[in-house]
Formats: sequence, structure tokens, C-alpha cells
Amino acid sequence: MIEKLKSGSYRVRLYHHGRYIGSETFRRKTDAVLYERAQTEKLATGMWVATSESTVTVGEWINVWQEGWMSLKPSTVARYLSLLENQVLPTWRRKPLTAVSPSEVRAWAAKLVTTGSVSTARGALGLLRQSLDAAVAEGHLARNPADKIKLPKLARSEPAPLTHAQLWSLVRAVSDERDKVLILVLGYGGMRWSEVVALRISDVKDGGRRLRLSEAAVQVGGRIETGTLKDHEARTVILPQTVADRLKKWTKDRSLDALVFASSHGTYMHNQNWRRDVLTPAADSLGLTITPHNLRDTAATLAIGAGASVTAVARLLGHENPATTLKYYAGYFPDDLESIADRLDGYAREARDKAEG
Repeated sequence: MIEKLKSGSYRVRLYHHGRYIGSETFRRKTDAVLYERAQTEKLATGMWVATSESTVTVGEWINVWQEGWMSLKPSTVARYLSLLENQVLPTWRRKPLTAVSPSEVRAWAAKLVTTGSVSTARGALGLLRQSLDAAVAEGHLARNPADKIKLPKLARSEPAPLTHAQLWSLVRAVSDERDKVLILVLGYGGMRWSEVVALRISDVKDGGRRLRLSEAAVQVGGRIETGTLKDHEARTVILPQTVADRLKKWTKDRSLDALVFASSHGTYMHNQNWRRDVLTPAADSLGLTITPHNLRDTAATLAIGAGASVTAVARLLGHENPATTLKYYAGYFPDDLESIADRLDGYAREARDKAEG
């Protein structure tokens, strides 16, 4: 609605579904008419944003959005903060939310790929997209300019497992019993590092045969943060009896609240310290190049070799979705396509002979 004021100016009052939503004043009626027409079109297409929102910057909005991170794991918050400070905010901090365009986001994301890694670029773009999604939900934006911006697909890292023989050779190559048992539990139990170092004696059940996983100890910066498992669901890992016997002996007569695998000071072990001081020297002596995660690969592939199904391996590894397991270990499951084709050929021949006979 356009009304003429006593000053001679023209005020455009905007209404949407019968509710007043804003106004602007113009000296000329022509400008008022053009403005009203443009805003009416934006309202009809869902592109309208209140003038008062147009000055909110990306940095200001992200500060507000971060308040909703309270339920996230400390490791996730640390990763998000690093991405924000190093990749997102240097470019977008002072940019008004309503001035962010898809072409600018696309160019920024492409630059991240050329100056860093695809995984970092993907993480930064995903974080910006999440924050802008929240801005849309709160009415600060009409649409998300980061939607439909695509990056190159990440090359899938191939598993690098050990054989049974290599795993036991690695056990022999370390001197401390703690490290021997730790390698066996990782190599046959398939746990994440954060899960195995959080194990307490009370989590060891059935004479070492079963391990109840309910807590994770994640390194955030230089400190250890404890919390729930990655998918927030506790699980039980069942070990081969040979490994269980070794674990039972290692945990015998120890306090129930003691860590199963602790540092020399009785505290949580740090991944990089153990890898540097124990795993890498032992692996080098055998001509192997491995990380603690390769022991998780080992557990998965050895289980598959023993006849485990996709679902069973997913449960072993703590994958919420068996599709994740199949994605990474598909090449290790038996390929029955040839035998299936042979059976199909038999059915086809039988049907053909009946049809032609």
C-alpha cells in the first residue's frame, strides 16, 4: 500500500498474509511504485528479507549460531572452530548475510581446494552451509547461497590391513606386555583408538572374552576429553579366546576403575606418543608402514576372512549403517557374482530348451 505523507513523500507499507511486515519512504511516487512492485514479487517467490536483517554479517550470525553447539562432542567443536578461524571467517566475517552470492561461495570453495586439501575445503563449505541453513530457518535469509555448490569427490582411502602372521609378528616386535595386548585387542577387536584407551577393568567381561564399550577418550588439543562413543551407542566386542586369555592375564588383580591400557603415569594414553615410541619402531623393524587405524582395518578384514557378514562387521566396528562398512571393505567380501552367473546360465538354458522344444 502506498500513502502520501504531509511532507509530500510517499510511504510504501508492506503486508504479507494480512500482517504488516515493514515500510520504506520515497520522495517520488514513481520510486515508491517500483519498490512496492519489486517487494511484492519477492514476497510471492519467497525471496523477501526484512531490511533490518540486511546488515547482519556472516561473522555476527555465526557467533549466535555457535551457541547451539552445546550438545556436540568436544572434538567436533574443536574441529569446527579450527575450520571457522582458518577457512571460513577470514573471507566471510564482515560480509552481510544477504550479500553472499552463490558465485562467491563457489569461487571461495574452489580456491580452498587449490590451496589446501579437498577434505578441508569440504569441511569448511559444509560448515558455512550449515550456518546459512540456520540463518534461513531463522528468517535472516530467504535462501541458502551455499546450496548446490559441489566440490570434487574425495578419493576413497583403501584399507591397509595386516595378515594374521604380520599381526603376531608385530606383537613379537614390541617388548612391553601392555603394548602386546593392546595390539592384539586393536587387531582383533576393531576398536577406535579413543575407545580402547578409555577401557577400564570393569569393562572387561567373561574372562576377557567380551569388552563393553561405552566411553571414548578423545584428544582435543593437548588434553583428553571423555564422552560417549562416536554414534552415542554402547556396544560389546567379542574377542578370540587366544586374545581373551592374554587380556585376562594382563588385567588380573587390578582395580575395577583402573584403565586397561594406561600411560606410565596411569593416565590416558596419547595416540601420537604411542605411535612414535612403540608402533612405528616395531613396524619399521618388520618393513611395515602402519598406523593404529590400520589395526582397525586388520580386525575388519580378518573377520571377513573368517566368514563374517556385512552386518556382523558393522557391529564389530561400531558403524551405525552397514553401508559404511560395505563402502570401505567391499573388496574383501567374497565375490559370488561368477557362481551366480553360472546358476543363472543353468536356469536360462532350461527355460530356453523348454521354449524351443
